[in-house]
Amino acid sequence: MKAWKKVVPAIAVLGLVLTACGQGNSEKSSTKSSSQETSSSVKSSNSSSSDASSSKSSSDENSSNSASSSHTDNKLGNEKLPRQNSAQAKISGDKANYNVRYSTDGATFNKKTYGNSSAASQQVDYQSSDSTNGLPSVDLGYNIKGHEDRGAGQAYVSTNFGNWSLVSHANIQNGDDTAVKNAKSAVKFIQNNSLPIPQSKGNIQIESDTESSVTWQEGNSVYKVKAPNATAALKMATSIK
Repeated sequence: MKAWKKVVPAIAVLGLVLTACGQGNSEKSSTKSSSQETSSSVKSSNSSSSDASSSKSSSDENSSNSASSSHTDNKLGNEKLPRQNSAQAKISGDKANYNVRYSTDGATFNKKTYGNSSAASQQVDYQSSDSTNGLPSVDLGYNIKGHEDRGAGQAYVSTNFGNWSLVSHANIQNGDDTAVKNAKSAVKFIQNNSLPIPQSKGNIQIESDTESSVTWQEGNSVYKVKAPNATAALKMATSIK
């Protein structure tokens, strides 16, 4: 009986020790978990800050691009440009007088404003049908008749339609008919594509060896497209809507 009484207090003491150890381990586990949660929270905060910084940078870049686009638009007002979305276009001047150069092929588009419509008209180099009277006629297709002038190694084919004149020029050797072929190709293209409407004159100058051009008047202003060949020049002119 005395031995039993001695054992009971010993068991009670052991129970208290185990309970204390258990509580210590629990507190350590809780502290470790809290530390991990804090670390996770810091990482999440840093990630959010990085995302916000990236978003701000993207926003600033978009704003810069938008401002650049707006600057160009404001500079030329509501002017219509061929290939106006081309990143290779370099624009100089203002709404009344400007030049657009395309680095991809060296083509240009420009506008010049004069004191009155009479002065502007003189810059178009329009060729009237009277200037070809008496010259041999040439069928250019689509019921359009041209006139050919040959001499001194040069050939010119001219025609008129609406407010437009067209002159095709080429150097000739041994009866070469390049001027006629180029004029026919231009007439065919024009039948399927709409040129700007001149107010009041326009001229298409086709050159077999150098730049070709499309020039037209609108009131006091003259617009001109120049490109390495006739097809490119006509495509640029008809792209202006």
